[in-house]
Amino acid sequence: MKNTRALIEGAILISIFAIISLLVVYLPLLGAILLFALPLPIILYTIRHGLKPGVWMGLASLPVSFIVSSFTGLTGAFTAACTGIAMGYYFKKKQPGYAVAAGAMAYVLCGVVFFVVSIVFLNMNVVDTTMSQLRESLSVADTMSKQLGYGDQFGKQIKLMESQLSTVQYLFPTVLVLTGIVFSFLSYAMARPLLRRFSPDLPKMKPFRELKLPQSVVILYFIVTILGFLPLEKGHMLYSVSLNGGFILSLLICIQGLAFIFFYCREMEMPKAVPVLAIVLGVLFPLILSVYLLLGIIDIGFNIRNKVTRN
Repeated sequence: MKNTRALIEGAILISIFAIISLLVVYLPLLGAILLFALPLPIILYTIRHGLKPGVWMGLASLPVSFIVSSFTGLTGAFTAACTGIAMGYYFKKKQPGYAVAAGAMAYVLCGVVFFVVSIVFLNMNVVDTTMSQLRESLSVADTMSKQLGYGDQFGKQIKLMESQLSTVQYLFPTVLVLTGIVFSFLSYAMARPLLRRFSPDLPKMKPFRELKLPQSVVILYFIVTILGFLPLEKGHMLYSVSLNGGFILSLLICIQGLAFIFFYCREMEMPKAVPVLAIVLGVLFPLILSVYLLLGIIDIGFNIRNKVTRN
């Protein structure tokens, strides 16, 4: 009886998965939102029936998605299936934080798989293609500025942007990781109302103010910073490690600094608008991020929260 019920439930959820996949492909505006809801049927099935049935449902959903939305929908379906299985497994274990981390990792790994497949089988490098299009756009802008008589004003800026593009192309791993994290959080936000209905005992994620990264993050940050002072050539593996590692670790430590600001404002009973203002200022004035970076290093390395609480 249980197996029959699980099969019927799986068939219904696969149908819902296929419908969402169809909408994602053929309704771009609505699909941009539904893309983050695509893992939900598999998340729900994995929570209710476990990891192994969730994997089987994920595999069964792929040919169905291919039939209704062709190869275009298959890539999104594969990513959603992997993400749904990973997040559902940790949701079942009542660990929402690990679920978001596992979802982000699934998004990143799927992105790496598609990138490798596009190079090996399709002979297409997404990064090189994007950089070529950007360089062509800058070339067109340079030509138009000269024709309009603004060549002197915009020429230097365009040359600066062209030189920066050679560095930007090495930040693809960073873009991939940040995209995976954002997508995972959005999928969690879409899944949360559904999880309240079908898994009411699932604990909430800890508040942002309680975020505490391990001290190894600061150690890695200093190692990567030292690497950045070495005369590394562009294209060298250590150059890419230094560039991407420095960017990602700096961002993580800045987030830790913001978490401390949220914590401090709550302990001091300050208005809720104060920490929100700190985020806005960090976005509008990037130089302030160096203050958040310093706060994050101090918070991780010296555990000043205990002193704030004690005082």
